[in-house]
Amino acid sequence: MTRWMWSRTWITVALSALAASPAGAQTPRPALDAVAFEIAGGASIPAERGSFTVPKNRGPAARSGTLTLRYVRFASTSARPAPPLVFLAGGPGDAATRVFRGLPREMLDRLLAVGDLIAFDQRGTGTSEPAAVCPPGPSAPLDRPLDPVALVETMKTRLTACLSNLRASGVDISGLTTEESADDVNDLREALGARQVMLLAGSYGTHLALAVARRHPTAVARMVLLGVEGPDDTVKLPIRVDETLRRIDAAHPGLVASIRTLLERLRREPWTKTLPNGQAVTVGPWDLQRRVADSLDTLPKIDALGPALAGMQDGDYSDLIRWTIPFRLPKPLNMMNLAMDCASFASAERLALVREQAPAALLGDAMNFPLPGVCDVPGLPRLADTFRTPVVSAVPALLVAGTFDGRTPPANAEAVAKGLAHATVLIIPGASHSLFREAAAMAAAVDFLRQSVPTPAK
Repeated sequence: MTRWMWSRTWITVALSALAASPAGAQTPRPALDAVAFEIAGGASIPAERGSFTVPKNRGPAARSGTLTLRYVRFASTSARPAPPLVFLAGGPGDAATRVFRGLPREMLDRLLAVGDLIAFDQRGTGTSEPAAVCPPGPSAPLDRPLDPVALVETMKTRLTACLSNLRASGVDISGLTTEESADDVNDLREALGARQVMLLAGSYGTHLALAVARRHPTAVARMVLLGVEGPDDTVKLPIRVDETLRRIDAAHPGLVASIRTLLERLRREPWTKTLPNGQAVTVGPWDLQRRVADSLDTLPKIDALGPALAGMQDGDYSDLIRWTIPFRLPKPLNMMNLAMDCASFASAERLALVREQAPAALLGDAMNFPLPGVCDVPGLPRLADTFRTPVVSAVPALLVAGTFDGRTPPANAEAVAKGLAHATVLIIPGASHSLFREAAAMAAAVDFLRQSVPTPAK
């Protein structure tokens, strides 16, 4: 394992110490529908839409029937393309085709110079089946502080009813697991006519990519994991969130002290604001803990956190009010998101650590809401404990983490890399969870993926 530490100003890296995997021959591609795919800035690029079918559930107790999964293929500009590059979006629940619409043309061009690019909508996302969404439920009360225990109980009641309705409509919730999605990726490879694929994954997509590497090791030429979520990282450790806050505090002095002071104030006396319409809105300590947790994924949110906390220190809680009102409003439940996370869940050892660490942690267990409690609802899938064991793989991998990432901290990448025989860990100081917008991360990814470009014939 090789470990790199970059400053945010570095743009290129040489990873030539890793042995390149053979690209492998590809069979002719199936016919696809030509489309003009819209991207950032209103531009469009030529692409092709494709689909293939998979079982709803491959388990022994599976219901009959299939799902149609869809993807968009962007043809490589290279005369010697590497194996197709499959993009696995995060969430779980994000659609790759939606994420691609926001990617800059320059980034797409650099990836297309390596090989075909495949925006794959995982089962239950985007254009792929099944559609599994619970209708909006009741609002959380505005006139008292948020209570996470009460919120989880309300959500569990909604889920019980929604699961019954989805089963009646033919949706097999037990098939919404990362292992099923990993097998879908292998079926996608076959549909593409490729002997191997490369994987470009972010956040939950890295969790899925690791499952693909474990279940179908010969199908993956190499993989780039941006913001690593290992097999037992679905439920976050409060101590790791605290570590991230301390690193951010070094760049934004006083941040941690402000959070601690404000939490003490709100525990003593929740704060109430009366809106122009006469509605009273009350916030308490968990409102603040969850609001801070929500900010630890992008640099703009992190940069805005300091001024927001300073305003609260002066008695102006308007920022917290603006955050809490939308959080409390009715919204649909993404069943793919909940089912996938609850299926991955956490080992008994992990849950014990969370219970031990949460009482003393600055944000408590707010980062994990609504897990793990919501996963107690009967009918939600749960993978075997073996799923949460470390992945052991010889697939060449680049694992990237940012020191300001509160969701997938550097410790995740370093732990996962121990089981990967050909791993490089890249830690980018000051980078957040949104690594697809980090020039250093993407430059390293392109360099790493180029190593699968076939050698010219002599």
